[in-house]
Amino acid sequence: MHTDSGRTGSGVCARAEDGLGFRCRFRKRDNCSVFRSELLEIREALDFSLRFETSDTYILTDSKSSIQHFKNWPKIPEKIGQEIISKIVSLSQRSRVCIQWIPSHVGVLGNGVADLLAKEGSALPSAASGEHFASEIFSIHRAKANSTWKVSPSHEWYAGNRPGLSLQSEDTRSAQTALARLRSGHIRSLEFVDKEKTYS
Repeated sequence: MHTDSGRTGSGVCARAEDGLGFRCRFRKRDNCSVFRSELLEIREALDFSLRFETSDTYILTDSKSSIQHFKNWPKIPEKIGQEIISKIVSLSQRSRVCIQWIPSHVGVLGNGVADLLAKEGSALPSAASGEHFASEIFSIHRAKANSTWKVSPSHEWYAGNRPGLSLQSEDTRSAQTALARLRSGHIRSLEFVDKEKTYS
């Protein structure tokens, strides 16, 4: 079985000993990391393997991080990782399970098919939102915060609509001072480069 993940799509390509083939493509949900989508692909591959009771399972993935994630399997907190571990345990009771890393884009036939499936998955409708990893939650909120901060005000960043606004705030004196310095541009990150104000 081969798994591959694109920017917005994922693909799994499998073949059983009796020649029966399995192809799966799906679109990742918004803010889904490549790491998480690789785990979803491995889970789909294991689901396919559970249908064949006697076959050994070989999953070939180009995601080294997803394989290394299972190195410390007793401490995996998220649901997808726990599901994968339980499926591996079920499979290993009746056959051999091997998850192998292969380099991407090196002409391996099954990997090329999985790559095509991932591209096709990109064209599918967006997936419904599910649970997020902690790192994904952080990324989502960081992106929202960055977009809020990057929206420029209609006036110069340090200009107010009337003087003395910093002193009218209800904060402590040190907070008022910091706010006044920020509004006036007298902050530590201010530098003059070629007689121009530069903020680093």
